[in-house]
Amino acid sequence: MKWHVFSLDRVMRVRATQESVARQGFGAAVEHARRADQDSDSTYRRYQANLAAQAGLRGYGMNLLAFRDLDTLRACAVIEADRRRDDSHTKVGAAQDLWLEAKRKLAALERLDEKERVVHQHALLAEQEAEADDVVTTQSNRRSSRTLMAPSEEGSP
Repeated sequence: MKWHVFSLDRVMRVRATQESVARQGFGAAVEHARRADQDSDSTYRRYQANLAAQAGLRGYGMNLLAFRDLDTLRACAVIEADRRRDDSHTKVGAAQDLWLEAKRKLAALERLDEKERVVHQHALLAEQEAEADDVVTTQSNRRSSRTLMAPSEEGSP
């Protein structure tokens, strides 16, 4: 009984792998959301800049029709970028929930392992104390049997 072997060691290794994968997925989702935020911001800034640049050219009828179509496409691009940003933030929340759940499951197994280690340590100490008691009892019995034999031997002629 020298070594402690956690009874759910294989499960704990699987949970640790799942937690690691979930943590990496959460990191990837956060990075994707960051890029979506940047893309949405830059798309909106380009849209605003183009509107400002075209403001002086809108007086002519043909320009108005051409710019209306371009503005519609640019506005759609802004809306699409906002949708992608919102989707990426939703995915961040879902990835975080998965990671926290995996982390919680791993922590539960780690606590169980720690409890088993404590029980194992107590059992090991009890075993060592029992061995020490046996040694002391055996030595004490030998001494007492020697002292009982010694006076009877002296009385013999």
